[in-house]
Amino acid sequence: MRSTAVALLVVSAALAGCVSSTSVSSSNKKQLGTPDNARAAEINLELGIDYLRKNNLVQAKEKIDRAIEQNPRNSKAQITAGMLYERLGESNKAESHFAKGLALDPKNPEVQNNYGAYLCQKGKHARGEKLMIDAATNPLYRTPEVAYLNAANCARSGGDLQRAEDNLRKALAVRPKFGDALFQMADLQYKQTDYLSARGFLERYMEVGRTSPASLWLGVRIERGLGNAAAAKNYAERLKLEYPRAAQTKELIESERNPG
Repeated sequence: MRSTAVALLVVSAALAGCVSSTSVSSSNKKQLGTPDNARAAEINLELGIDYLRKNNLVQAKEKIDRAIEQNPRNSKAQITAGMLYERLGESNKAESHFAKGLALDPKNPEVQNNYGAYLCQKGKHARGEKLMIDAATNPLYRTPEVAYLNAANCARSGGDLQRAEDNLRKALAVRPKFGDALFQMADLQYKQTDYLSARGFLERYMEVGRTSPASLWLGVRIERGLGNAAAAKNYAERLKLEYPRAAQTKELIESERNPG
């Protein structure tokens, strides 16, 4: 369950990173062909991104392929094509486009973060994490906390819990009320049986994040770990009342039937 959530988080963050900027990077400005082709490529790329957001992959492919044909040296177009072909299940093409995007603009933090997320999904954790750390430490990157969060999830997927914790703490140093990072820290501390610390991070998350089946179920387990039956029962009652059909509610009921 957690790994699926992490994967979704990484994918959504990657796409958000790609589409958040409508400007052309300085290196791309040097790489453009004719002004007409460059402008046409930008228009087709923005149309392709919009179709990709809407999951209209047929139209997205048409526009993104056209943008690359018009200006193959646009790193943003190459990275977007990488995400498109990954969704289409064509991993070789996706890898090729991601690699081209990085080669064209190796210091662009959006390119680094997006390619890093892709590498982590493919199990290349060390290289993926490094790229996302490079993005996070770039002073021009607008959302370093997201790159640190992605790097943490990448490290955790690779089994390095200490690096995951280090990256989460860096994300929270940038943005102390970053809900996603607070929840991941609570979950990580729980997994390491540091229940008191887990409780602290979950309480901070509850102050800034939306209550969810996952957060309530985590609260149940943390309080059980601390031996606080009353608090665990409170979380459990809320989970059953607010989310009766959630998978976490089923897990809760099963745990009550078979304690220990």
